[in-house]
Amino acid sequence: MCGVNPVRETLRAAPTTIRRVWAARGARAAEEIAAAARAAGLPVETTETATLDELSGGAHHQGVVAETAPFAYTAVEDVLARGAPILIALDGINDPQNLGAIMRSAEVLGAGGLLLPRDRAAPVTAAAIRASSGASAHLPVAQVVNLVRALGLAKEQGYWIVALDSGGTSVFTDLPPLERALLIVGGEGGGLRRLVAETADFRVRIPVHGRVESLNVSAAAAIGIHALRERVPPAGGARSRS
Repeated sequence: MCGVNPVRETLRAAPTTIRRVWAARGARAAEEIAAAARAAGLPVETTETATLDELSGGAHHQGVVAETAPFAYTAVEDVLARGAPILIALDGINDPQNLGAIMRSAEVLGAGGLLLPRDRAAPVTAAAIRASSGASAHLPVAQVVNLVRALGLAKEQGYWIVALDSGGTSVFTDLPPLERALLIVGGEGGGLRRLVAETADFRVRIPVHGRVESLNVSAAAAIGIHALRERVPPAGGARSRS
């Protein structure tokens, strides 16, 4: 893992997942992170930029690199049991940069967890963690073998399934207030698989008004999460599945 924000947030939220930190000499942000790592009892090595370039594989490290344990996924049952008002599921996102950007938007906009397919989708790697700008340290992520089955479990826990679909006949403002909702976002280019789309209670689109026909998937996901939050009231007056 590398980059100031990813390492800082991981130190704050999950310091036990970090094994060692390397920090550049003379870089203020790197020195602050090194001090926080030492305070957490972690080994820290002050080194030169060339060493950090090698450790990070040429990524933009901003003077900080950390060795971490493999990303710890959360069981899907545990994510659902938390009862967060909004969850996100991704169907076939293959670019780790898009995955990280969606994780960041989900955490910033208050989603309570993320579901990912185990196959034919990007896992949470160092590249995704860096793109999340530290959000991965705070957002529970479940990696599931069968996304359709996981969506069925979500329904059993009271979640309405809302699919973001460019071919949808509704928009977010058409939705009734929902007590709990799970937003599904399809992969780059291919969108939602048929069986996944068929699990949805609602299929909604983002209206476009410009000359370009579509949004980047991470931008669409951010808009969808924000729009869905408007349909999930804090308490009372919302439609329950029960």
